[in-house]
Amino acid sequence: MTLSEAIMSRLNSIIKVRELRRRVTYTLIMFMIARIGVHIAVPGINMAAFGKITSNPLAQFLDLFSGGAIQRASIFSLGITPYINASIVFQLLGVLYPKIEEMQREGGKQRETITQWTRYLAIGIAIVQSAGISFILQAQRIVIEPGFTFVISTVALMTGGAAFLMWLSERISIKGIGNGTSMLIFLNIVANLPQVSFNMTKGLNVSTYGRILLASSILLFIFIIVVMVIIQLGERRIPIQYVGKASRGFGQGPSSVGKKTFLPVKINTAGVMPIIFASMLMAIPGLIVTAIKDPVKHKYWEKLLGQTGWLHLLITALLIILFSFFYTAIVFDPDKIAESLKQSGGTLPLKRAGSETADYLEEVVTTITYGTAVFLAILGILPNIWFGYIVNMPVMIGGTSLIILVGVAVELIQQIDSHLAVKKYKGFVNSHRPKRVK
Repeated sequence: MTLSEAIMSRLNSIIKVRELRRRVTYTLIMFMIARIGVHIAVPGINMAAFGKITSNPLAQFLDLFSGGAIQRASIFSLGITPYINASIVFQLLGVLYPKIEEMQREGGKQRETITQWTRYLAIGIAIVQSAGISFILQAQRIVIEPGFTFVISTVALMTGGAAFLMWLSERISIKGIGNGTSMLIFLNIVANLPQVSFNMTKGLNVSTYGRILLASSILLFIFIIVVMVIIQLGERRIPIQYVGKASRGFGQGPSSVGKKTFLPVKINTAGVMPIIFASMLMAIPGLIVTAIKDPVKHKYWEKLLGQTGWLHLLITALLIILFSFFYTAIVFDPDKIAESLKQSGGTLPLKRAGSETADYLEEVVTTITYGTAVFLAILGILPNIWFGYIVNMPVMIGGTSLIILVGVAVELIQQIDSHLAVKKYKGFVNSHRPKRVK
């Protein structure tokens, strides 16, 4: 099946399957609402002066994640960042405090409590961030009527915008398709791609050497996309031995339980969340550098912590690796899988059921994550190195943005296929049910 045939097949399935059509439609409506909010600006700002301070590379890079909200001084300028940062805090607290980790794993009311605490913390972070932005705007003298009223209105509008996006992301996760947080970031990146492509073409398509660099950049992006798709779809299959696997049926033929069974372990168990977490955290040093007014110190720290600074690239790579292991440990629970296999009568070859199986699964996942995390880190900083040291121009689209874009798209396709598989299974079961005799 060609790529165009695969795309058309899924589009037809979305149209035909009612449940899938409803979820996709709901997600698109939420996307439309999110894009409308981006164009609602915070009142009281001199937009002509504001455009000058948002023309620096860091602001343009952060604007890519907000879908143009920062450039427009929108009420959605904070984006989904406060919610992501709050989630990071509670996941880190889960490592430090076993009680919180236990609540996260149990699910039900316990997990709902953690979710509610995360929302409260996200609102608190949004208040602090919006207050800081209002003071910075007044310090830059781009506020038409500075004062207490401007600070209160800016905090209320930006915090309300962040809370509304948090609600949108949760609604998408529940009633739509895909992870709401990832889908909103995906939407923002896609919304800015036409402008990014235009700026890159305009900046490079001026000479023969520039055209060569432009073609090389496109090939680099295609390479990253292909590799990321392979990583997202790749899996390690661990064979499972069930009781009675080698038994014979009454006709001395192989029994129905004799089919080979595997435990599929994704190569990239953590998905795109480690890259999202790393990107959000690395925005903080850049904002601090922007606030430095001394030209000498600003230039020094910009060289280190700018989008192409060696320290920025090193910390970004380390954070991606760290969060890959951290998030994998949260998502993949070897003890739970080993217990499930034990209860169903399944064992791994040459491994005892229980703790030995759990230890083996943990060893396999850790080994896989070593390679995947390092590879994701390299892919994450490669475009920054390319733009900063070879093309010699501001980073138009970073590796983390590209990886998030591809990763979320692949996860979305997998979720669509999962819904289709469930639909086919239900149809098969219903067709083989005995009809009731009236």
